[in-house]
Amino acid sequence: MACKSIISHIQAQAERVIAQHEKIADQVVALTAERDALKVEVRKQQEEIMTLKAELQQLQLAQSLSGNSTDKAKSRARINQLLREVDKCIALLTKAQ
Repeated sequence: MACKSIISHIQAQAERVIAQHEKIADQVVALTAERDALKVEVRKQQEEIMTLKAELQQLQLAQSLSGNSTDKAKSRARINQLLREVDKCIALLTKAQ
């Protein structure tokens, strides 16, 4: 009689462990899906940030070109810097070929 109660107790514990395992497995699937969705959202937001930063630079450049002489000097310096960077990139590309 004692063996039957031990076996039924072990069986009940095994069923409980299996149920917990299934519950945790479902949670893992749900959390993985949520993580993937959040990664996609973060990537989209980073792209939007980059776009907005580029737009901000363009607006600042346009505003400084229409501003006073100090702003124009800064703008010309920035444009010259950008042109030098472009020239460096072109030189690197032609070197690579």
